[in-house]
Amino acid sequence: MRRNNLMALGFAGAIALCGSTAQAAPSQLYGKSVVVSWTEEREQRVNGEQTTRNVGRSGSFSVYLSSSGKPFSRMSYAFSGNRGGLKHGKKDAVGGEGSGNRKVAFSGNTMSVGMGMSGGARNILATFDGGFSSCSAQVLTGKEGGSSSIRAKSMVNGNDIEILSVKTGAASCRIQDGNVFGE
Repeated sequence: MRRNNLMALGFAGAIALCGSTAQAAPSQLYGKSVVVSWTEEREQRVNGEQTTRNVGRSGSFSVYLSSSGKPFSRMSYAFSGNRGGLKHGKKDAVGGEGSGNRKVAFSGNTMSVGMGMSGGARNILATFDGGFSSCSAQVLTGKEGGSSSIRAKSMVNGNDIEILSVKTGAASCRIQDGNVFGE
């Protein structure tokens, strides 16, 4: 079921999901990767333009936890271009809490990822089973109170964009042995 979580979720709610009692990554996840995928339908425009477009995007967040539990993560988006072909972009980060505007945190059997953006935030929440062999996920995006849009830089083409609304589809989550980045 889809919902317009840009309107339904306030900025404070998205950040609150990150939790304030972050712990080290569970040792059961050391040497493994967690991959969360979802789709989005957005109303957006290039910053400074009046014309809005409805666009569909496939989002993915991957994190590899080293043998010492240090997170290495990648946020990526992809979509089919107007002239055919798949367009994609990505942004990598090393470290967890406080790594740029991306915060990867663990508490019990959950991993939360908070990503601040100008005028809003995205939160990815993965919940693991008791043996850390499977997971489920939820992705929420919210505007800061009083903000009419979220401003971001497109990972695909580098344009400064304004996201006016977003509908996030159901998220999937998987755990795999080894480094999803192939190193």
